Amino acid sequence: MINNILLQDHHDSITEREVEIVRLLSKGYNSKEIGDLLSISEHTVNTHRRNMVRKLDLRNSYQLIVWAFKEKILSYKE
Repeated sequence: MINNILLQDHHDSITEREVEIVRLLSKGYNSKEIGDLLSISEHTVNTHRRNMVRKLDLRNSYQLIVWAFKEKILSYKE
């Protein structure tokens, strides 16, 4: 399985775990619910969220979700 999804406009990448988290965020789950679903702590989910926002130079999770759709990491068919 692919370990990282390379970004077209960035030299950074997001991990498969980060993709899982952004996918669940886009479906309306909060950090606690995501943690429960993935068997990780809410704090770990928040750390992943913060890391993605930082490395992609975004301001918040909303922008993260928009970015994921633009980069075709997420689609409307999910």
